[in-house]
Amino acid sequence: MSENLPALSLRYFLNLEESQDGFALATFGKKQFTRFLTPAISLGIIIWGFYLGVDGVGAYYVGLGAFFLLLQGIMRYWFLPMMFKRQFVKYQLGKSEQGIDLFQDYAEIHANGRKNVFHYAEVANFAEGKLTYMLELKNKTVIIVPKSAFKDTADQAIFSNTFQH
Repeated sequence: MSENLPALSLRYFLNLEESQDGFALATFGKKQFTRFLTPAISLGIIIWGFYLGVDGVGAYYVGLGAFFLLLQGIMRYWFLPMMFKRQFVKYQLGKSEQGIDLFQDYAEIHANGRKNVFHYAEVANFAEGKLTYMLELKNKTVIIVPKSAFKDTADQAIFSNTFQH
């Protein structure tokens, strides 16, 4: 019995920037619309406060909207990246080799010396970032594949065409 060869086989080590790009895809939404939904709501609260008048109760709405906007900015651009960097360094996530092999009907994930198999139908979300691709399975497992792991654009095309629905 012959063994099937993968259509695409990748082995890689994630660096901090690639991990942060994949983390941003997984946490802040897969579409640009969802990234800006909460700041838009905060701006709406501020506008509503100006509409009501800054002299009375509207000042509270302006302050509340500005407070929410400030908190979102701090969380998104300072706190979460700082915590992610601490966890990345603490657990040495970039020092373990990871990989993915694409076969005709399924894929194999290699991480920490273990192999997991998933079928393509189990992919719930696929997103492309600046540095990475992100796969989210139906069981909430997130797989981050850096674009630097691909040898050429043909391999990237095979990968993205496999997971785009």
